[in-house]
Amino acid sequence: MGKMKHRRQRGARYNPIGVSNNGAATIDEPGLSSSPTAGLRLVGEKLSSTVVEERISGLNTLASFALEEETLSAIMSSMIVGKVAALLKDPSTEVRLVAAGALRNISAGGSDEVVEEMVQQDVLSPLAELLQEYREAWTPSTTDLGEPAARDVDPMTNTFVQATHLLWNLCECSEEALSVFNQEGLVHILLRHLDPSSWGYTLALAVAECLLCVSENNPKAISAVIHSADSLISFVSRPAESTVDLQFATTVAGLLLNIEYCTTSGNNFQHVLRLLSTVLETDILQLIIQYMGVAKGTTPSTSLQDLERLIVAQQLALEILSNICCPEDEDDCDEYDNIPSDGEAENVSAEDAMDLEGAKDVLSPEVHEGITHFKLFQKALNKVQYPEENVIQFLQPLNYGPSLVNKFSALRIRGLLCVQNMASLLELSDIGGTELMYSTWVDLGSMVFQNACTDNGLLEAAAGAMRAIMDRLSQDKCEKLAAITQADLKLIFEAGITCTIDSVRANLARMVGTLGCLIVTQNTEESLNSGAVFDVLNTATEYLLKVGATDKELWVSAEALDVIIDLYSDDKTDKLAHHVHLVDRLKGIQPHFKSKHQQEKKKLGDHRALVLTVRDNLFAFIKYKGPRAAKHRKS
Repeated sequence: MGKMKHRRQRGARYNPIGVSNNGAATIDEPGLSSSPTAGLRLVGEKLSSTVVEERISGLNTLASFALEEETLSAIMSSMIVGKVAALLKDPSTEVRLVAAGALRNISAGGSDEVVEEMVQQDVLSPLAELLQEYREAWTPSTTDLGEPAARDVDPMTNTFVQATHLLWNLCECSEEALSVFNQEGLVHILLRHLDPSSWGYTLALAVAECLLCVSENNPKAISAVIHSADSLISFVSRPAESTVDLQFATTVAGLLLNIEYCTTSGNNFQHVLRLLSTVLETDILQLIIQYMGVAKGTTPSTSLQDLERLIVAQQLALEILSNICCPEDEDDCDEYDNIPSDGEAENVSAEDAMDLEGAKDVLSPEVHEGITHFKLFQKALNKVQYPEENVIQFLQPLNYGPSLVNKFSALRIRGLLCVQNMASLLELSDIGGTELMYSTWVDLGSMVFQNACTDNGLLEAAAGAMRAIMDRLSQDKCEKLAAITQADLKLIFEAGITCTIDSVRANLARMVGTLGCLIVTQNTEESLNSGAVFDVLNTATEYLLKVGATDKELWVSAEALDVIIDLYSDDKTDKLAHHVHLVDRLKGIQPHFKSKHQQEKKKLGDHRALVLTVRDNLFAFIKYKGPRAAKHRKS
């Protein structure tokens, strides 16, 4: 369990001339589509032109190139970014706008490494200089209600929007960018433009999203934002007037939590929970199905752009909710900070290592009451749904359609991560009861393992949620889990060996062990050694031993071995241990495990405590279990 820390979903990127409705670049100028290198050479020539229209044309072409992921490396290696950044100071307002838009597209489409390279090519200096121009009082030509103003109508506003998105992207991935942000006092410029009634939603939302990013663990930004908090809470507490207003309010709520303005014991925190409940209440799938009915004469209640805004708001609401369920400062405190250095680690006892892992998080009464009152777990669980294939096919050719499909995938992952965090902390009665949780566990397994899911993010999130649900069910002695069959677990056994994601293999091993322990506690010694129960435990043991012996990651092997020790710690498993040749097989694994630990002990990082625990416990377990299992050789 832990706080969500990842790059957030971007809104629509800067839309250059010559881009189709579904976001694909359509570059018609001769010589540009033949190869990125040739195209970028022509772009570079245009950027150096004394004719404003030529510079704008080159920048629009570059912005189109940046929409294609495969051309980003060519853009960065061409060193053209610095040339574009210099145009942020161009005398032409339109050139400055298109330059900011092109740089935004590059930063939004690229990896963290691309963003760092942009910083090295000196994007920050001209960007900060451009934003400083907005420190003085100015008035936008329009104050939109969510639709961006046409750039020829209000180029100054649009330039600020593109520059703010660029700043957000840079600061989210680069410590150097965040340092420049602080040094230049850009937070004060952003705070001046946070009221949508004065600046319009497009500009105010861009500012709010940037502030949400830069206020994470940034004392300088926090100290500036806290002075505006009393006025910002009104955006959270009042009813939202539109979907873009709801997205804006959710972003402000995240900002207020970042600066610790909404403490769990105050009324403001209840305003935040109520807002999250409102955001997550909407069934976007149902709205899309209604939209599909337009062909049959039905009027949709909302546009696809509004649906996209709702999905983004729900993604952020789930992230906020998941982080509320984490202890304070979890990102700053490593639970393994107290483990000695590698030279001292050999003297750490198993008990010490287990103590480091054993701490369990507890929700404050206010958080627990709010989550249950607003039914936030159920609402998070509902976001795990995904559109049927006919809905996907309907959306793909439409404007905003492909973006909606991508955001649905991200929404489902956020929902699963949120379910994982909350299931670990809430009582079974708070999360829907045994029947619902068991069916959810089965459905998640079918969703990702039976259908051969290829989305690594979804696999990881689903496995984590399944493990959390299994832990909760086992604590309440779920009879359905105890009655599970060998056939029911086949997909999990297969995925636990073949999946390429380390954390998924570890979670599946832990799940199998949890299930095995539950079966052991709910059966007699005699029933453990015969029939369907024996078949399940025997196959589970085979699977765990294979992971313990052969997994390429030492810490995943340690998870499996730790699970085996737990599973066979009950004395009534002595006979079962004899039947499956457990001790002899563990003796065969132990030398390899110790040797691998010696080779990799400096690389274990957060997994050091687990590996040390298993190293010590394995020796003690073999010494204890060996004589007990041997008593059954003649039986």
